[in-house]
Parts: sequence; C-alpha cells; structure tokens
Amino acid sequence: MKQFFDKRQFNRKVIVSGNVIECYEYERPVISGKSVKRIGRANAQFTAETTEEENRKKTAQRAKTKVKRTANANPQLNKFLTLTFAENVTDISYAHKELDRFFKRLKYHYKDFQYISVVEFQKRGAVHFHLLCNLPYVEVDTLAKIWKNGFVKINKIDSVDNVGAYITKYMTKENVDERLKEKKCYTMSKGLNEPKEYTKEEEVEEVLSSIEQVKRVYTSEFETEHYGVVRYTQIVCLEPPRYSKKRGRLFFGKKPRLMLCPDTLRCPAF
Repeated sequence: MKQFFDKRQFNRKVIVSGNVIECYEYERPVISGKSVKRIGRANAQFTAETTEEENRKKTAQRAKTKVKRTANANPQLNKFLTLTFAENVTDISYAHKELDRFFKRLKYHYKDFQYISVVEFQKRGAVHFHLLCNLPYVEVDTLAKIWKNGFVKINKIDSVDNVGAYITKYMTKENVDERLKEKKCYTMSKGLNEPKEYTKEEEVEEVLSSIEQVKRVYTSEFETEHYGVVRYTQIVCLEPPRYSKKRGRLFFGKKPRLMLCPDTLRCPAF
C-alpha cells in the first residue's frame, strides 16, 4: 500500500541538541515526502546487500545517535550513575526488571525523576548500567540502599561539554553481544526534550548565523549512494540556543543574536 506526501527537497540540515549543533550538507538534494511502499517485516527478509549483521550495526548506530542527541537536549540530566550487581548477573531480562524496580522506588521519593540509561557488559559477562538523571544531591550509600542489588558509583560530569558523547561511549559493544538481539540497549523516561531538526534554508541559516561562544568544532566527510558527498560539521557551544516561536528565531541568552556566522563555522558550499 502506497502513501503519498508533499515532496520537499533540501541541501542542508541542522540538528540542535542542547549546546551541540550538527550540520549536514548534501552534494545532491534530499527529497523528503516521497511516496513509499510499506512492507511488513515478515515480508522483508534480509537480502545479500543487507545482512543481519549489517542491520544490527545500523540499528546500534541509530540507538547511539538517539541517546546522544536526547542527552544533550536535556541539560537537567546532570548526574551520572553507574549501577553494578554484587552477584555476577548476566541475564539481561532479569537485570532490566531490577532496573525498572529501582526507577519506581526512586520516583516514589523523587516525583520529577528523569533519566536515560544504557547497558554495558563487563569482560566477565556481568551486566551493569550507566545512567544520566536529574536527581538532587543524594548520598551514594542511600542510592545503594534504594538500588538493593550491589554498588552505585557517582561520576562528576560538571566539566563535560558533550554529555551525549560521554554516555554513548559505553554503548560500543551493543551490536556484538547476542543478549541484546531484539532488545533495546537503552531506556529513557517520558517527557524529555527532543532535539530540534531544521531543513528549511532560512531556518538553517538562522541557526548558523546565531552561533557564538563556540568551544569546539569537528568536521568530516563521507560518501553516500543517493546524496553523494555529505559534509558534516559538529559545533559544541558554551550555551545552547533557544528558539522563540513568537519571534520566529533562534537566540542565545535573552536577546536575539543576528551576527553572521564566521566562515570557519559555515558549511562550505559545493
């Protein structure tokens, strides 16, 4: 069955996740809203071009990107915890049940509790969890009593300017361990801020021209089948931009910034 949408094309895309801004520039235009034929997974077996292993790697990469951007879009998640089991727990289903119980106990004490958690396996196969959350100051012994399964470690992340990259470094093995097959390698609470995506040229230009107080810039290039060369620029700012629907523009601080973006921050044109 085909579904039809209004077609729209763009050559640049910007994604704002808190203080991290990502810009993609495509050699050939991206056409969105194409008619698509939806086929259920039961009728879409893996082909020679898309093996099961390749599919899992792509799924793993999408999961890392989702976690990274959501973490950066929620600066209130400023506590980093590691939860370990005293016993050598290797059953991921059991471990997730214990994690869910821990979250329910925390929500009983802290009504506004929010989190993003990722799973990691130690070399001996034991499960442990890393999570970003918005807990107030709590003694580590108190958290361990609420956890009830082992040890809790609190890491300082005050000086971390890309929290999303910090937490996703623990997700490098999720496409290897068979225990995560058809299971999520992360969980997150409802109601978190979503990263904002802009593809309209005037909005892309507004984002780029509003950037100031830059801490770090990273650029790369890669080849794609449909869009040719894609140039990627990641900009880590000291402050996240905010978007005013009333004023219709992005700005830093209280006043809109209309400064032109420096050439070093602008994605070069083809």
